[in-house]
Amino acid sequence: MRQLTKMIVLWLSLGSVLFATDYRFGRFDFPNAAATFALGINARGDIVGRYVDTDGVTHGFLLHKGVFSTIDLPHALFTAARGINARGDIVGRVIDTGGNEHGFLLRDGHFKKIDYPGARDTSARGINNAGDITGRHFDAAGNENGFILQDGTFHNVRVPNSATPLHPCSTDVFMAMDNGRVAVGDLCTDVDSGIHGYLRNRPGDFQIIDFPGGGAPCTAARWINESRDIVGVYANTLDECYAFASQAHGFLLRQGAYTAIDFPGSVYTEAFSINDDGVIVGDYTDKQGNVHGFKAVPKQ
Repeated sequence: MRQLTKMIVLWLSLGSVLFATDYRFGRFDFPNAAATFALGINARGDIVGRYVDTDGVTHGFLLHKGVFSTIDLPHALFTAARGINARGDIVGRVIDTGGNEHGFLLRDGHFKKIDYPGARDTSARGINNAGDITGRHFDAAGNENGFILQDGTFHNVRVPNSATPLHPCSTDVFMAMDNGRVAVGDLCTDVDSGIHGYLRNRPGDFQIIDFPGGGAPCTAARWINESRDIVGVYANTLDECYAFASQAHGFLLRQGAYTAIDFPGSVYTEAFSINDDGVIVGDYTDKQGNVHGFKAVPKQ
């Protein structure tokens, strides 16, 4: 890691219209970056994500106690930090000089590549406090499955009936609770050409998550905390469904109730992570087309 930089934060005080519980929103940007994406937060409030520099190169970052650090895997063309646990272990994905995608674990300053056995490409999405790592992998034919890596052993995860010859996705695992059984992610099906979120209560027991009234079967769960609060993204049309990065809204699912999350004045908003204190991070696109990170803190 390199390039320590002081954080610039803009806080916005809002009423209770956007959330069932009042939150205080804050915007942040990696200094001099063209775009900032906040993707994970741990119990201590450390935030990880990725930013795009002025040359169009993507780097990972860690935001710790108001200071940014760049995360770049050696010899990588692209680095993105996706999740961080209470210990400070960071996972994410990289693209090497050959165009191949790998997951990574950054622990105590040392990088370790994560590759599902026999996979063409592997991405690491999240890491819980037990050290379990979640993600997805592609075989040589391009079929996608999720995985949970526990104690050095990969466990394949696939939601039944998520085989999709028509679409480039099937099952993805984004985060698992500390028990290693309960997990969230998304899946594709050819039945409705859409994307659905899911909650895995235990191996083989999946519950579909669809944001109500979204106008399309297009919902993706991105994180679950130890209170079983879930955050994610949804889109209103199928045309927007496969362009979550630029056309989405965030949501919070708490005790069976869905709430839309839109950063004030934004065009699009994505909610990616929620810690055990209920603090949510993600990114949003403003009316000028600029992408910023955000943090939403519950009001006391």
